[in-house]
Amino acid sequence: MRKDIATTKERDLVLWFNLLLVGFGVCLLFYYVVLANSIAQTNYRIQILQDKISTLAETNSTLMSQKISKENPVALLEFARANNFVEARNISYIFANKNVAQR
Repeated sequence: MRKDIATTKERDLVLWFNLLLVGFGVCLLFYYVVLANSIAQTNYRIQILQDKISTLAETNSTLMSQKISKENPVALLEFARANNFVEARNISYIFANKNVAQR
């Protein structure tokens, strides 16, 4: 009878140890899923930001080309002639930093 009690205790101990190992395995699996989800979410955010950078770079390129075309002296002269602008000569600046002029 005493041998049966010892065998039962060993079985219970082995059962609890197995349950502990299964619980530990489940915890590790849960940690893996959470970590993988976090990495996937980070990669998704990085991809969104890279797409935004690409779009902004394209917009910047378009705006820079428009700026360059509008700063072209020939284009400025054509714009001035089309709007009947008059060339101002012998001007003095009121404020040196703000490019405000008077005749």
